Amino acid sequence: MKLKIICMRKTLSFIFFGVTFILCVLLFLNYDSKGYDYGLGCTFCDKNLAYNLNPSVDRYYSFTLNDEEDFELIGTGFGYKNSSFIIKDILAYGYNDTSVIVKCTDSLKTIKYLISYETSYKSKKGNPEISFRDLSNNDFAQVKDTYQWIEIDEEKANMIRFIKMLSLLGLIVSLLLLIIKAIKSIKSKSIKSKSFSPECSMKVSHHTASDLTE
Repeated sequence: MKLKIICMRKTLSFIFFGVTFILCVLLFLNYDSKGYDYGLGCTFCDKNLAYNLNPSVDRYYSFTLNDEEDFELIGTGFGYKNSSFIIKDILAYGYNDTSVIVKCTDSLKTIKYLISYETSYKSKKGNPEISFRDLSNNDFAQVKDTYQWIEIDEEKANMIRFIKMLSLLGLIVSLLLLIIKAIKSIKSKSIKSKSFSPECSMKVSHHTASDLTE
């Protein structure tokens, strides 16, 4: 009875760590993908905005959009030929399959909008280079619902980073425990199989036969 209870506990613990490992993997992949939108990068996903732009942040959480060559195209302090202001802060950005809109403020903290467009220049990879131009409030109101929007939120980004690291830690710990459990189980089975080896069986049967003859 005790042996059955021990075996049941071992099986349940193995299942528990296995389920924990799977949940941690799913959680990590989910927040790894979410982190991309906030400029944290993405280890196991292949996401890009229109024109292969990528959101990025530095250690001070200064947000930028970079091109396919990792060159910063938009960020704090940027101004453009077809724009009437210098960016003070980026508040949000929206994207669809064809363009990107950036919601930002100027030096007077007035909310402004910029939209991406193709220039006549080509990148080293032969793709059109991208710049930004002013988008009026009226034009923005007409197209805003056709974009998926991401609010630039440092606290939310830090929470995503924290959950991602926590799930990675849980993933590693549960995997190590699974490996340790598996090794112990294999060793235990190996010891049991040796204790009931053919040689032992022959010895037992020999003694039994001798006892019978006596």
